[in-house]
Amino acid sequence: MRIVVRASDPGAAREAQARLAAAGLAATALADPNRPAPNGEDIAILPARDMEGAARLAEASTDAPPPLARLAGLATDAPPALGLATLWPLSGALALDAPPKLLAGQFEAWRRLTIAEEERTRRAATAAALKAPMPRAFEAGALKALYIGAPNAMFLALERALAEQGALVAAAFSSYAGFDRLHDEPFDAVVLNGVQDASTAIALCAALRRNTTFYHLPTMVVTTPGDAATQAAVIDRGACAVAEANAPCGPSLGWLFEAVRRERRRRAAEHEMRALRDLMGDPRTGLWLRAPFDAHLARLAADHHASGRRLSLAVLRVMPAHGASQPAAETWQRRFSEISSLAARLVREADCGAALGGDILAIALPCSRLKGARSTAERIASVGECTAFAPSEDDASPLVFEQSAVELQPGESGRAMLARALRAIEVESIPA
Repeated sequence: MRIVVRASDPGAAREAQARLAAAGLAATALADPNRPAPNGEDIAILPARDMEGAARLAEASTDAPPPLARLAGLATDAPPALGLATLWPLSGALALDAPPKLLAGQFEAWRRLTIAEEERTRRAATAAALKAPMPRAFEAGALKALYIGAPNAMFLALERALAEQGALVAAAFSSYAGFDRLHDEPFDAVVLNGVQDASTAIALCAALRRNTTFYHLPTMVVTTPGDAATQAAVIDRGACAVAEANAPCGPSLGWLFEAVRRERRRRAAEHEMRALRDLMGDPRTGLWLRAPFDAHLARLAADHHASGRRLSLAVLRVMPAHGASQPAAETWQRRFSEISSLAARLVREADCGAALGGDILAIALPCSRLKGARSTAERIASVGECTAFAPSEDDASPLVFEQSAVELQPGESGRAMLARALRAIEVESIPA
């Protein structure tokens, strides 16, 4: 994504650019809120002392078309206010002086969200053009947080602060009870007590990141004052905030709420994307029907030409391995349907796929370079080739996946892009 740092002070712009570079993020620095970015702009970062200062920079910006997100670049001790209210004209905030791993994680979460929200808008436009019904809006419900760990005075402070925002706090005083509670009901955030048992808090933080259900769950860890090792360890394992026991937790709660706001938006966008996909596709496999896919691919190509963002496409042809017998038509149809369902689960929510004919899968990846399409095709193929799809051993035969990946070229239509990907695996045409 094209990152642009906008600031009135050149020194502030360069400092923010350097901090982003330390986190592995290349950005263009502009000491003018109104100067057009030379190579385009997807996410604008506005360094400021507080949200009000960043908002003034955002309001002074006249960039057209606007970026996908405008983010305040703040200090860790000056987070956005608590609560779930929108931060207009800003999308959210980053902690520019945070450890590089944490800053990179914050940006990656925003990148994922902006792609999802743009794709949700695009799918709604495709559905409207096809006169498909609109799904119901996502309802997130009341804010809920879960405290896991030994009883601590921090729990009372946390409960009081969250209650002021209309949030509910539940407690589980052991890791086992905590994981059971997380599986039993949804939570917007989790707070881990690492004061009495730092190693368990670190392990829990890592366990959340290994679970696909909880991977994005905003996590704050309470540590012993001055325990830099534990603080670094939990940030390395995906914690979005760290608070020291017996110290004001306001700044840490501010960043926890920032993560909660962002993740609630992401869940809403992905829920609505899935609903729109199912209205225009096959809910059983998670793939689009061919006609809506062609219409949406055309819209994807047009939108990416207009924005200058990258669009890529992966195509896979599924075949019995060389030397294996061709299964009966009914068996193959059932097996290909299972492969299609597997492929739909191995791509991002913002990606869209369709089955072309009886053995071809096409996956369109918005805001993705050629490398992304290649890695997606390889992931589907590697999982598919080692997965048994046959209903019985008599029908079992190994599969191979021919792969092709292309990136949208200047002036190319979605249909031409798909045809180019098909030619790479020697498929001349597939009827719509």
